[in-house]
Amino acid sequence: MAKVKNILRCYAMGIGMRSIANVFRISRNTVRKYVRWYQDSGLTMPQVMQLSDDHLQDLLSEGRTRERTPSPRQVELEALLPGYAKRLNRKGVTMKSLYDEYAKAYPDGYKETFFKTLLRRYMCEVKVVGHVEHPAGDQMYIDYAGDRLEIVDAVTGEVVKVEVFVAILPCSHYTYCEAVWSQRKEDLIMACERALRFYGGAPRAIVPDNLKSAVTLSDRNEPIINEEFAAFAEFYNCAVYPARVRRPKDKALVENAVKLMYRSVYQDISGLTFHDLESLNDAIRTSLDAFNNKKMASRKQSRREQFDEFEASFLQPLPEMSFQMNERKTATVLRNGYVTLNKHHYSMPKEYIGKRVDIIYDADTLSIYHGMKLVTTHHRDDTPYAYTQKDVHKLPGRKGSYEKDIEEIYQRAAQIDNILLVYLKEVAAEQKYPPIVFKACRGIMSLENKYGLSRLVAACAYATQGRFYGYQAIKGILERGEDMEFISSEDGEFVATQPAAPVQHKNIRGRDYYSNKSKEEKNGNK
Repeated sequence: MAKVKNILRCYAMGIGMRSIANVFRISRNTVRKYVRWYQDSGLTMPQVMQLSDDHLQDLLSEGRTRERTPSPRQVELEALLPGYAKRLNRKGVTMKSLYDEYAKAYPDGYKETFFKTLLRRYMCEVKVVGHVEHPAGDQMYIDYAGDRLEIVDAVTGEVVKVEVFVAILPCSHYTYCEAVWSQRKEDLIMACERALRFYGGAPRAIVPDNLKSAVTLSDRNEPIINEEFAAFAEFYNCAVYPARVRRPKDKALVENAVKLMYRSVYQDISGLTFHDLESLNDAIRTSLDAFNNKKMASRKQSRREQFDEFEASFLQPLPEMSFQMNERKTATVLRNGYVTLNKHHYSMPKEYIGKRVDIIYDADTLSIYHGMKLVTTHHRDDTPYAYTQKDVHKLPGRKGSYEKDIEEIYQRAAQIDNILLVYLKEVAAEQKYPPIVFKACRGIMSLENKYGLSRLVAACAYATQGRFYGYQAIKGILERGEDMEFISSEDGEFVATQPAAPVQHKNIRGRDYYSNKSKEEKNGNK
């Protein structure tokens, strides 16, 4: 009725009927009809403008209604429309296939164009769908196809079903598709990662379905997003905006993209056999490129051309590094001060023994939290039953290998005197077993605290001359004062003040024993 009011307003302004008909693209007879009614009504133009649309409609029709008796063809088709509309939601069903079925059952029925018009009109009357604007670079819709693809094991012949991930940018309709092993969060996140790399940028929001790998708890007002998926979205500066539960129209474009994948990608690879995921995805990418580069049915450009022209520049730039997905595990710190992840043990401060901690880890590092407090970090090591420790945690027991500790003792001995270093290496050669060598060398170096460096070095010089090797030997020399003969002179040289006395021992017989025995043997021969 607004159009009628505008026509009458133009007439009141003195515009001719021919001009009014040209402006509003209607016949002159229609303009004359409205003008004649206005002249006969006796109403002023302000009064006409104040009339409601319903009231103006009643005045124009004068209470008369046009009723047409539907034809038998129309009655037949209208009875079939509810079933057709319901079946149209099924996978693989199109208006063309429905019309082919109708034309076969009713040869004298309507032609294809009017059939589709009536079906669309019925669907609009049954369920009104609002138009949604899709700004460039705003959202990325994601979903999984209902039909899975297959991979055949080359050795056993076992058939493994794989999921098909589909993503679409609704502004340009640029579509991405790939096969993944499952719908788990690891595969979902990696598929989204590759989709963003395919597009070369990130949208402002990702719109997933309400699957558990993306949405922990569905809620109309504020759904709870899976922590790992939320971390992935935050890494790329995206929001996660789930579609409403049981509202496929919220992401109608990706639902339609799945149907298009059935008609393009699925058809292209139909009948082919794939023995691994990589070869399957290679075939999918080839078909997908052809799909995106093909001109769209109702537009002059392809999806790829629309993306390059309208949407690519609006996407957010991607970080150079890819997202590293963090895993989470809760564990208890053991009595020895270590916490275990994948059979490897990591050290913790002693005060956290017996407490529950959260381990957040990726492929390279792990961070250990107690509540909201970060306690420590470690480089990840998947060596089974091995230990990774930090000295700052001050846990009981020795740290590091014996060889490393012995080498540190050698370095300190070299800084003191070469005699001490040579003696310690002789001890190592004598004892051979690293733990025993470490304890002996550590004990020898500890004698410095009681006797001083000069006497320790002198004792090593004395022991080297007598070939006495070990901690007990050095300790005995120092206790008996036998090192005093080798105390260094003022110029730093070790000088023996007198010849070293022969060692006296009950098992050593000496030269006289053999001299006396020789005399007795001579006397006996006589």
